[in-house]
Amino acid sequence: MTDKHYTLVDICWTLFYSNTTFDFLDFAVKDAGYRRLRRFGSTWFGKRLNLLLYKMFHYDWLRARCVHYLAGYTHQQLYDLAEQFYRSYLLPRQILEIWNRMPESGIVLVSGTLDIIARTVAHQIGAEAYYATEMIYKDNVFTGKIRDLLLTKSSALPQYRDYDIITDNLTDIDLVRKARQATIILYNNRPRWDALLSTDANITYIEAARQRY
Repeated sequence: MTDKHYTLVDICWTLFYSNTTFDFLDFAVKDAGYRRLRRFGSTWFGKRLNLLLYKMFHYDWLRARCVHYLAGYTHQQLYDLAEQFYRSYLLPRQILEIWNRMPESGIVLVSGTLDIIARTVAHQIGAEAYYATEMIYKDNVFTGKIRDLLLTKSSALPQYRDYDIITDNLTDIDLVRKARQATIILYNNRPRWDALLSTDANITYIEAARQRY
């Protein structure tokens, strides 16, 4: 890695008003079993169960189970679906305040979203690289298994030392603390960021025009 300056950019709720993994799954998967699982995940019990597993094992059970419904698709089929999803769903949900602040070069996407989505976004905006949750294939067919990047972003990026960062994600706090300049999009959670960061940090805060769903 050279001494070139980079800007690390999150995707979900940073570039778009979207949880891109689940929105993509809702877009692509028509199976009735998936719909039942999504309904269960939205119940009080489903949310509490998933949160408990996440806290105990750093494992997003609901996300992993839902992604499994893409098993059997080829890489090209998934990439084509991701392109359609980007054009028809994501583009109308751009967070323009962030897009207007994006540098012209040196962009590196760093997101827990699926790699087919990160690849599509990277291609569309001319990013130099992307890091995302890896979908595992066998003979070019998706197995339904993933290597999740949700909680391992910092350890996955040791080569980036001189960088800015744009994110909404509190789990990016280690990357934010090491950044030269941070731009943080807020979802009514400024006190939580203030509690984690020093008062002399070089940070620009932008309040989101919409709230997460």
